[in-house]
Formats: sequence, C-alpha cells, structure tokens
Amino acid sequence: VALSGACKSLVKQATCYGIKAASHYDSDVVSYGQLASDVSNMEEIGNLACSDAPKCFRQVKSAIQACSDANESFLDQTIAAAEAVYKRDFESQAKDFASGNQGSLLGDIATMAMNKFSSADDIRTFIEEQLTEGRKSDASAAAKQAGILAQGWCDSGCTSTTARFLEGIFGHMNGGGCNDASVFCGECQSRAASYFARNQLPCCVEKVVRKGIEAYDYVIANYSDALESYGAAVKGGLSVSGLAEAEAIRDRVVEEFSCVSEVYSANRPECV
Repeated sequence: VALSGACKSLVKQATCYGIKAASHYDSDVVSYGQLASDVSNMEEIGNLACSDAPKCFRQVKSAIQACSDANESFLDQTIAAAEAVYKRDFESQAKDFASGNQGSLLGDIATMAMNKFSSADDIRTFIEEQLTEGRKSDASAAAKQAGILAQGWCDSGCTSTTARFLEGIFGHMNGGGCNDASVFCGECQSRAASYFARNQLPCCVEKVVRKGIEAYDYVIANYSDALESYGAAVKGGLSVSGLAEAEAIRDRVVEEFSCVSEVYSANRPECV
C-alpha cells in the first residue's frame, strides 16, 4: 500500500533523499555550509509531503480499515507477525548491542527496554496503562491542532519561505569560528544574531514556534508529576557511567537551548 498510488512518489523520494543525505552528511563534523547546500532538497521533500502526505494517509487508513473489516483478528495477527520478525531477525542484534555497550547511556536504555518489554503484549499493556481518558482527550486535541497547523503551513507556502530563510542564515553563519553545526553558543550565536539584525524570521515559522511553546507549557503544567516519575524510573536503571553521560548531555542541551532562546527572544518578528 505504501509503495503504490498516492504514496508511491512520496515514499520513493523520501527514500532517495535518505540515501543521499547519508552520503552528504558522512563527515566527522557537519558544517552550516553543508546544511545550507541541502536546504533545497529538504524543500522539495517538504513540498511533496504537503501535496501527497494527506492523500497517502487516507490511502493507508482505508487499506487498514478494509483489512480490519474483513478480518476481526487483523490487528492481533499483524502485531504477532511483527513480533515474530523482530525475534527472528533483530532480537539477537539488540541483545548484542545492549551487552556490548554496558555502562553507556544507549546500552543501559536498551537493556532496560529489553527487560521491561519481552513481548508485544508487554508493550500493549504498558500503553494501555498510560492511556487514561484525560490523556486520550489531550492526544486527540493535539493531533487535531497539529493537522490544522500543518495544513496552514502548506497552504501559505511556508516550506519554500522557510527554505529561503534557512539558506540565508546557514550560509551567513558558516565560516569564521562557526564551523560545527552541532554547536550554537559562541561564534555561531553571534553570527546568527547579526543575520537577524537584517532579516526577520518568517511569520509562518513564528506561528509554529509559538504553538510549540504553548504545547510545552501545557505538558509541564499538566504532566510534570508523570514526567518526573518516568525520569526517576529511568535514572534508577542507569549505571553510574550511564547516568553521568545522560547528565552531561542534559547540561549541553540546556546550554545550547539557552543560547538559541536568547537570539530568538531578542529577534521575535512582529506578526499579525
């Protein structure tokens, strides 16, 4: 289904982009210049998603519904088949990865996941335990708002508008002491700020950013206890070295986000 009809072109182009991107970014350090030169490819995939993704979704949804109508055990059989494929083709690799990376963050997480979820039923039970009526309602509302936001983005041509902005700022940031796209604080932050002095963030992007901030604030206000509980559970399962690695990553993310937030806050566009 995903390789035919309304999905064919999107899947084909997305696969092609993935292969080319793997080669394009195959370097120890990715520069903002590499990002700038790849923007047009991302733009093409983005515009194709705007035109084809809704039709592809409807096609896949219709096919799944038809299978479910014809076979009331379709979902259970599909899950069982997927579990069988995992156990046959990937389970041993997952175990080797976990055992070979003991003491690292990813290795610890892989071990915890394999210990907690030994079958598809374990995963289903866990999900069902988390899906309270309130969370289902929030998820449904979030999905609806995301759909409206995506449609507005596509209708306004924001993919191409954003592409031109990104080409400009990435090209401006590239060079001097800004030679690593994984780092924003410092020279890259200064070069980004100087670009914003003459160029405004597109309002269609600003709208998405504001919606994202609103969603984040809502999650923190309504689910902070649950998030803290999940965090404590993960922390309790990490090794000393794995925990140290996780805390170092957290500190780095917080520092970089603070620098991004500083530039954004100082240069918010005036949009209607």
